[in-house]
Amino acid sequence: MPKTDDTTYQINQPTVFFPGTSCDERIFSSCWKYLDIPMRAFVPLQWAEDLEQMKMLSADRLDYFEPPVHLVGYSMGGYIAALTALKNQNRIASLTLIASACDELPKDEFLQHREVLELIKNKQYFGMTKKRVRHFFHDSHHQHSEYLNILKQMEQDLGSAVLAAQMNATHPRKDLLPALAKCAFPIHIICGEQDNVVTGSIMLAMHNKLPNSDMTLIKKAGHMLPIEQSKVLAEYLASKIQ
Repeated sequence: MPKTDDTTYQINQPTVFFPGTSCDERIFSSCWKYLDIPMRAFVPLQWAEDLEQMKMLSADRLDYFEPPVHLVGYSMGGYIAALTALKNQNRIASLTLIASACDELPKDEFLQHREVLELIKNKQYFGMTKKRVRHFFHDSHHQHSEYLNILKQMEQDLGSAVLAAQMNATHPRKDLLPALAKCAFPIHIICGEQDNVVTGSIMLAMHNKLPNSDMTLIKKAGHMLPIEQSKVLAEYLASKIQ
């Protein structure tokens, strides 16, 4: 979403961003246009071949700054951000989870990942269909080609090898909620009202298990909340990261 006014929100604290599956910096670029964050880092999870490399990249970016550091993770990146926070609890100021659950994968998503991995292995995966792309967006944005094209372009540029590596890295995955519930740092949960991937009910259930969390629901947003409501997200982050 292009910046349409001169609104800029200030964040003066060290902040590290984690992208989702088949995403790079473009998942946050629209939001960053509304933010002034002098101490900002991005974890290029798309470079990693497995979970251990994801952890190494995360630790490297965390070391850019003196603690305390705020972590912001989108979708799969939220899970990796949570792993990073749990390993470095005394260095974390807050954890923000955007459209991201930190429990075990639901059975249907687990099976879907297996199917995609099999297609990639057999060289039969040709990217997301138009219907699948729209699945990630709020109904009101299905005809918004600028939004949809960001997702399609990231997937095409990163390719099926990155998708397979990221699915394998988090397939299956451990339920982090019991450990997160014991952490001293605050956890901010934000999701779109029409997220067809990580639904509002899933996020609410997670929020109810985390006494150190708060939850915000964003209207006219699906799973691609950072693209669909970039300015709203920027304002939200500036209000939480202090």
